[in-house]
Amino acid sequence: MNAEVLESLTRLADTLAKLNEREYHTGTIDGDDTTKDITEATAAMSLSSQQSTPSSNEQQQEEKEQQTIGYWRSLPTEVTAAYQLLADGAEYIHATSTKYALVGKIDSHEGGNLALELRKGAQLIGTGTLLLFSPECGSSRSLRHYVKQSSRAVISSLLSLVRAYEDGSAQGNPNDGNNLGAQKTGAVWSACDGLRLKLPKGNRAAMRRELMIWVRDCNESIEEFDEMLALGPRDDDDDDDEEQFSESEMKIARAAVNIMKCSKNTLGLVLKVCECVGESLDESKAGDENNKELLQLITNMHEVARRIGEGVTNFGVMLYPPLEASTNEEEFEQWQSTKASKTSRLDGEMDIPSLGSTSLGLQLEHQLHALAECVICIKKSELTTVTGEPIQTCYSDEVNDAVKKLMEAIPVRCKDSVGGVTSWCA
Repeated sequence: MNAEVLESLTRLADTLAKLNEREYHTGTIDGDDTTKDITEATAAMSLSSQQSTPSSNEQQQEEKEQQTIGYWRSLPTEVTAAYQLLADGAEYIHATSTKYALVGKIDSHEGGNLALELRKGAQLIGTGTLLLFSPECGSSRSLRHYVKQSSRAVISSLLSLVRAYEDGSAQGNPNDGNNLGAQKTGAVWSACDGLRLKLPKGNRAAMRRELMIWVRDCNESIEEFDEMLALGPRDDDDDDDEEQFSESEMKIARAAVNIMKCSKNTLGLVLKVCECVGESLDESKAGDENNKELLQLITNMHEVARRIGEGVTNFGVMLYPPLEASTNEEEFEQWQSTKASKTSRLDGEMDIPSLGSTSLGLQLEHQLHALAECVICIKKSELTTVTGEPIQTCYSDEVNDAVKKLMEAIPVRCKDSVGGVTSWCA
């Protein structure tokens, strides 16, 4: 029985690993039929398993990038049902794993029967996960990330537990000092508790968590590099001191840190704007076109915020001295091919300068574009509230003040960056 369950859990683990957080999941994955049980359960809950065929790869990619969330704060029935399946599965596995570890150590046959019960709990978790990945649930990319992470942790710990009894490493006699089974069970408990208690409930909670993580990462990077800048330039004769920037690197390093600070403030702005727009929704009107547009605005802002948050990490890893000043022609050509479309999103409000062809310069230029795009989107959105007023009327004074300051700060960051690159690459 253990071998059979182990095989089933391995297939489920592989299936969950293939789920793409960037898009909704419809049907089986890559033609794999190992999801049969859980996709049948999904269909039984009246969720569609049909997938429209895009006219081209470009259209398919565009649809993936523009998938909007289906709700903000109020959880739809389908989402509540999915969370209940996850909770039921986690609780069932938590309780059964204790019996499995105690019985399996001395009776492999009876332990095998309990392994079948563990598989039932795993199937509940698999079903709940696929439900939250379905278009009907309207889960955000953030929520899909967290549910995939949490469900995989449970299945992985369960695999480890069953494998320990299948290969005999956890078996033995009572009080023989072999506590491997107890250790593996503890890991299962921890993963189940994480799924039941720590998984963010709904789009708002998941998206806010990601935003706050990006803000935290910005703060940590700012603190680290501010300390390095405070040391001043290194002695030109001391080539071994890689804790400090050279004189020529100081300007670009300081400009990059200021872009980090601007990024942190922009992420905080997105957090506030999402709340303002979310408050203006009338989620009692399912399918309302105005609601859909406002939810699309939240989705778009969060995706630009993702570029900003991940961008800080991308150029942060390049900021440790000594800085690499060599050009990256391939990356430069790729950026030039997409730069026009990025610039058009700025609607003539800002002009982001070229920062050369070094990897660091290109990353800083990407970051400035993302910052400008985000703030301009918030400032100039033409959407309306449910009462027909411009969406800007729902912004708080704090939001309006932040937009004004960032519209003034980003051009300054651009000017500083040009000066920094010139000093560094001269």
